Amino acid sequence: MNSFPTWVKILAATLIILSLVFLYLWQGWQVIYLQRRVSKLEEELIPLRERKRELQIAVARYFSYDRIERIAKERLGMVEPEITEEEPNSE
Repeated sequence: MNSFPTWVKILAATLIILSLVFLYLWQGWQVIYLQRRVSKLEEELIPLRERKRELQIAVARYFSYDRIERIAKERLGMVEPEITEEEPNSE
């Protein structure tokens, strides 16, 4: 009835158990590796976030209305338009 000898069954069971143990250990190593990788990338992200904040402040400063107005007056010689009240036509 049994088509496989006992030693083949024991070998197959041993291989399956060893495979499962290896898989379990490999998953543990992967988790540790990925946790270290995430930590390293988070540390690299800190100065990048700071640089992004500095650049956002610089953009806000360069595009501020006061700065644009000052440059327009000083470099381009632009002046504020004079507002005059026009008298209505008496037609």
